[in-house]
Amino acid sequence: MGAGRDTAERPGAEVARLHILVLSDRDWTHPQGGGTGTNLHSQVVRWLGWGHRVSVIACSYPGAAAREVDGSLTLHRVGGRSTVFPRAIAAQSRGLVPDADVVLEVVNGITFLTPLWCRTPRVTLVHHIHADHYVRELGARGRLAALALETLPLRLLYGRSQFLTISQASARDIAAHGIDPRRIEVSYLGVEHRQFGPDPASRAPEPTLLYLGRLKRYKRIEVVLDVLARNPGAVLELAGEGDHRPVLEAEIEARGLGDRVRMHGHVSEQRKLELYRQAWINITTSSAEGWGLSVTEAGACGTPSAALRLGGLAEAIDDGRTGVLAETPLQLAEKVGRVLADRQLRDALGRAALARASEFSWDATARRTLQLLDSQRRLAQPGAPPAAGCEPSSGDHHGAAEQVDTMRT
Repeated sequence: MGAGRDTAERPGAEVARLHILVLSDRDWTHPQGGGTGTNLHSQVVRWLGWGHRVSVIACSYPGAAAREVDGSLTLHRVGGRSTVFPRAIAAQSRGLVPDADVVLEVVNGITFLTPLWCRTPRVTLVHHIHADHYVRELGARGRLAALALETLPLRLLYGRSQFLTISQASARDIAAHGIDPRRIEVSYLGVEHRQFGPDPASRAPEPTLLYLGRLKRYKRIEVVLDVLARNPGAVLELAGEGDHRPVLEAEIEARGLGDRVRMHGHVSEQRKLELYRQAWINITTSSAEGWGLSVTEAGACGTPSAALRLGGLAEAIDDGRTGVLAETPLQLAEKVGRVLADRQLRDALGRAALARASEFSWDATARRTLQLLDSQRRLAQPGAPPAAGCEPSSGDHHGAAEQVDTMRT
């Protein structure tokens, strides 16, 4: 670990340059990286900018290199979606990344069992608990999978771990697994404000719904189709890829919605921006969502969102101010219909969604994660200098900079 000066820190203060190891099932280059990938990438680029070194161990995928190096960033890819866990444990136990100062373990329904083998100071990041996800994807077998891969490891092994999550709802679900709430920090996701912004002239001339995300069974996109069917004047822009696509295509055909649904597949960042700006309302109906990154990204484009009142979506959307929340699919269809029919309401929701999105920044999110990682390192190394970048910056948005202190579980 190197120590030095950082011009962004207080003058004369000694700071440390860390080597941060990230363990994740997927990195942000993976075709199914999703919101987890966006979260990791947005934070990692800032840690690199503050002078730190980052190594990532994640699964491979067709066409991916086993090792990529880009300056202070190294990506290691081992195994596939299911075998990455034992292979990452084996590789790191043999010293694949021998000199990490801290470890960020990303738990997406399956743990890396770090309490059993990792002696490096660490933080466990959980976006949301996946028990319902397992059942929706696998049926009765999913209950056993959730118990073996997520529930029992968290209950039996992680009681002394430091947790980080992205909403109060997820924090409550983690605590329900026997984790002391004092060990759970909440930090909302940021927004890439340089990438997004409103453009009223780009709004589509016809009532337009947008779903943007992975096409997975647990995302319950059929409910989005229900909403569309109950609003006959609207069209749906459906952007994303996943193994549920063939089922959705058949469902769209069976419902006679083929001329009202435009399936885009995986879209570029530029096309994503265009879709957010064109939409009249962004909609998500996932059965498990820690926060809902599309909500704040849409808001940064002046587009309100609609969702079922589940998980962190109830925190991402301020019901009646930045969008609408519903208890049932029928109620969601009715509320979306009112928004589509009332331009004055729609514009007011869009303005409030834009103002709310401005409260969140990736700078603040990345800084808080770094602070939490560094606190674990300094517990193990009393007297060590703080990590570069831990000091709050004037560039942090006010709401985002205070989000953890005011949202502590």
